[in-house]
Order: sequence, then structure tokens, then C-alpha cells
Amino acid sequence: MIRVVFTFLMLAMVSGCGPGAIHFMREGGPVQDAPKIKSSIALEKRWRVDLGAGYSNHNFLLTPFVAIDAVFAAEPKGRVASLDLQTGKIIWEHRLEEPLSAGVGVGEGLVVVTTRDGEVVAFEAAGGETRWRQKMGVEILARPVISAGRVILRSGDGQVIGVDSQSGEVLWRVRRSVPGLSVRGLSTPVEIDGVALIGFASGRLSGIDIASGSELWSVPIFRPRGSNEVDRLVDIDSDPYRLSDSLYVAGFQSKISALSLATQTIRWESETSTIRPLGSVGEQILVTADDGTWIALDSASGEVSWRQTALRNRGVSGPLGLEAMGLAVVGDYEGNLFVADAKTGTLVGREKGSGGAILRLFPMPQEGQFLTLSENGSLTAWSAR
Repeated sequence: MIRVVFTFLMLAMVSGCGPGAIHFMREGGPVQDAPKIKSSIALEKRWRVDLGAGYSNHNFLLTPFVAIDAVFAAEPKGRVASLDLQTGKIIWEHRLEEPLSAGVGVGEGLVVVTTRDGEVVAFEAAGGETRWRQKMGVEILARPVISAGRVILRSGDGQVIGVDSQSGEVLWRVRRSVPGLSVRGLSTPVEIDGVALIGFASGRLSGIDIASGSELWSVPIFRPRGSNEVDRLVDIDSDPYRLSDSLYVAGFQSKISALSLATQTIRWESETSTIRPLGSVGEQILVTADDGTWIALDSASGEVSWRQTALRNRGVSGPLGLEAMGLAVVGDYEGNLFVADAKTGTLVGREKGSGGAILRLFPMPQEGQFLTLSENGSLTAWSAR
């Protein structure tokens, strides 16, 4: 029965119907009760801002961008804003009155979002003035990345597009075929030394020269397995994660692979499936598996350092490492935050937020501080002590 339910929800997710990809993480077996914890770590709420429309009926997560003194954020119905990082006070905002599909990309003095009808809109980061608008002719589904005078875009039909960051002119397009069935959503490109690393729904990772659009290399990270289309899904929808000289790539219904950036060869693989973002503390890669199990992997070998199962099937977010404090944090579908000792996986703190499910966590420059994005669209700043 669990397998039947899983397949039904999977088909809803890949087709873009029903509650959407953001809430897919809630499916599975019986939800465990939130564990009781003797807290030695406290989480203090610093500020909270309601951005606008939430994500209950929206398939695309608009990822805030945290800078040194500001956070740039957007909400599904078209509000784009710059907030003071310490107070949450609005510095500037625009209301586009058009639903958004991707954002927020920040770099080279620009803030970039994309609308559902394929238009890219660029604002001045400092004052919020509109710099340019450009229609792409395709739906953009991944957060834009800005680097080396280019805005890198990814479309739902398999294109990677390089746009001039100053004018919005399309400079190049790379086209790749898309499997007949794939997970709704795309991973964000990772820029390293002028090369954009792109994970595709086919399970391949490619390196594309940002200046010219030339594909420099392509590596098969995951290979389809199984007898039907659902079983053969191997989408790279979790953003590739860099730690030192390795790139860690996760595939849905597949593995986590450690790729050497120097040789483009796979160092190790772990039989763990996830579409959540990865994290790290020290030399450990932090993973939230598809069933909500929280895992730490040794970054050098891929061996499991610890496994925390107390939050299984609670719609657990991707993990965030608080490096200086040796802690790791996740959120769940009821708005709870859980803190673990990053060395042992022991739960050492819990706090209840507001705004529904916690969809994602983001580091802040200050030690022990982080942001959460909730289901109702609210952005909350926290401090661990």
C-alpha cells in the first residue's frame, strides 16, 4: 500500500499537479510523533517578515539570497524585496503583479527573478530600480546564477541559457533532451572558476563555459534502474554541494556521489536518495533522506558517521550546519526546528516556529544565526545559543 501511495504522489509531483513538489516530502509511512528533547541549545527568534503569498498551492520555491547586510527575497505572486539582515526591515520592494517561477539570483549589483511566462526581470541591488526585462520564450525553473557578466538560466525543456547581465541579451543556449517523466523542478547551477556545473534529469553532470556556452565535459553520475518510468527517475534536483576540492551530487531514487573537481571522477558513492539540499559541518556531509532520516557522511570516504531516525516521515527539510558551534539544524512540516550535535547526531534542541512547514534553512554571516522560509511565505531569523 505504501508503494502504491508513493507512486501516486510521485506522478502528481512530476506532472505538476496536486499539492506540488514542495510538499512531496510529507508522503511515506506513518508520521512519527515529534520527539521530546532535553534541550541544551536554545533557539531565539530575532525577527519575522511575512513576504506575501505562501507555498500551499505553489510548485516553485523562491530561494532567498543572503548577503553581508541584506537578504533579497521574493514570493510566488510577484513581490520582490530587499530586507535589512539584522532587523528584517524592508529596504525596497517591487510588486510585479505577475506570478514568479524562479529566484532570487543576486550578483554583480543585480537581483534577478523570472515570471511564469518566461520573462526575466533584473533590478538594481542597491536601490531596487528595474535594470532590464527580457522574455526567454521558455519557463525558467531554477534560481538564476550571476557570474562573469552572465545570468545563467535553466528551463523546464532542458535548456541552459547564458544572458548578458548588463543588457539581458541572450548570448548562448545549450539544449539537452528531457526524459518523458521527470521530477518537477531543477537544481541550481554551481559556478566554479568560470564554469557552470549543471545537473540534468538524465543523471548527468556537465561543465559549461560561462563566457561561450561551450560544454567542456559531461559525466554520467547516476544511471536509470528499474522496469518502469517511475523507478527509473534519477533527476539531479538537489543543488550540487561543494566542500573543499569535491562536489557532492544527490539524485532522486539514486545515490549521493562525491566528484573530484580536478579529475571529474567519482571518489565514492552512498546509497542514499534525496531531493533536499545538502549541508556540512567540518568534514561531514549532512543529508536528509527521502524518508526524513537525518544522516552524516564522512566527506572523504562516504561512510555513515551517524543516523538520526527520530524525525522519520515528518517532512524534514534539508539540513543546515552551524560550523562554529558544531551543530546541525533541520525543520519539519509542523514548523518545528530541531538541533543536533553534529558529531553524534544526538538531538540537543527544539523550538516551534510559526507559519507552517519549514521548507528551507539559510546561513547568515553571523555565528550561530540562520534564516528559515516557511510554508506561508514568512522569513524568520534565528539565533542559536
